Amino acid sequence: MKKWLKSSLCVAGFAGCMSLCLAGCGVQTDIVNSSSDIIYNGSVVSVVGDDIIFSNGYSSSEISTMDDYNTYANTSYLATVNSNDLTGDMYLSPESTKLKGEVTGFSNMYSFVYGDSIYYAAPNKHRTSSNQYVFTYVSFFKCAFDGSGETELLTTSSYDSATAQIRALKYGDNAYLFVYDGTQLNCINLSNDSVTTISSAATSVALPSEGEQWNGTVYYSEDKENAYGQAGNAAFKHSVADGQSVSLSVPLNYSVSFTGRSQDNVFYTLTYAPTSVSHTRLATAAQIESTTLNTAGRVFYSAAISNIKAAGGQNMQQGYVFTSSLSGNSQILFMPSNSTSPTVLLSNSDYTDLLLVYGDYVYYANDTGISYKTISTGDVVSVVSDMTIESSKIGYDFYDSGNLKTIYFYAQREYAEDDETPEDERDTNYYLYATNADGSGEVSLIGQTDNPVEDCPNVALIASLSVVGGVLVIGGIVATVIIVRKKRGY
Repeated sequence: MKKWLKSSLCVAGFAGCMSLCLAGCGVQTDIVNSSSDIIYNGSVVSVVGDDIIFSNGYSSSEISTMDDYNTYANTSYLATVNSNDLTGDMYLSPESTKLKGEVTGFSNMYSFVYGDSIYYAAPNKHRTSSNQYVFTYVSFFKCAFDGSGETELLTTSSYDSATAQIRALKYGDNAYLFVYDGTQLNCINLSNDSVTTISSAATSVALPSEGEQWNGTVYYSEDKENAYGQAGNAAFKHSVADGQSVSLSVPLNYSVSFTGRSQDNVFYTLTYAPTSVSHTRLATAAQIESTTLNTAGRVFYSAAISNIKAAGGQNMQQGYVFTSSLSGNSQILFMPSNSTSPTVLLSNSDYTDLLLVYGDYVYYANDTGISYKTISTGDVVSVVSDMTIESSKIGYDFYDSGNLKTIYFYAQREYAEDDETPEDERDTNYYLYATNADGSGEVSLIGQTDNPVEDCPNVALIASLSVVGGVLVIGGIVATVIIVRKKRGY
């Protein structure tokens, strides 16, 4: 257990003193989780009863130095706020409670709640053997609801944002966090924090979405050594029940790339090497395990696809929404389950990111807003407009009946028309906002634009202090340091 560190600083020429403690040292919260399931509300929030656990801000710039990291840590920290304290105002935020000092609002952010722990991702801060930082790698942590008891679970050894996948999934009585960094596929058992490396050379993986029913088996591909005149790759299934991987049947000269999954329906691109012709197949788990991958299931689409999400239900025909490119231009399409001819929902100029599919509704974003389109009618509703938003991030939560209620998103701080803050002095960081998912009501600011008032100090301030032989140096001023230690969880 780490120690609580409290420093009394006596500085010549200064009156008074200041106290510092380590960020994430344990703060007062009233969060109680009564659910035995994984609580996942998109990668940006976890809603536990009336409490919202979130990353206070989002840093859209790349982190390349520790100075960058410490700057972003001023706003992009893990925090919590009670939903009853929301102001309903897009200019005024509620007072949040800072839980941890790591940067959690970044391009590869991911967080959820399971049991009495918060799980979250942060940029890697381990140095390489050449004493360099690689902030593009990702570290995964867990902590208690008060920010104490931090445990590092895994740090990736690479990270390709274009192909990486992270999923928190429950199967039976156990919960797992799968981390595919674009090369290595790992599984963390959340009951004991043990890490299993499923593959060190995976080229694709099929994982279900959070909250889906599934068979406890993941599917992945790897390159393989080929004899002269042969081509193709290899595919495997891995069962969390026994921890074993078994090869699947891929004929010679065929390459498979898993591109999506909905429950136990698996999508994969199949390429025949001699002709380089590719198409997407859809097969059930039972089909791909009982026959060769070039004959399993059926041809779903004549080209490669991505971002596959189930749609429909109730009064609407079921099917799948996905993206695919035509002549280099991406489109969002809908394929009914009983059809082989998709409908184009949105063209390349209509959207930047496909965010969420909920029944009949397809949520999408660009740099200035979020909208949804009703598949069955073609109607479009604007949910957020005329804001500078981070178009790739979204959170959501539901009414008790299961209806989609709230959309959470990051945007630059809005200023009232009569605000006299000069343009060049305005805050351009991205903070968390919320609005009704149906587009009604007002946009509310959640992320706090100033550091919260609580025990834990600004991380950048801590990083700027250096202690040498019991002497604290603050910007060249020498101060005496009196160290008082007492045991406390961290």
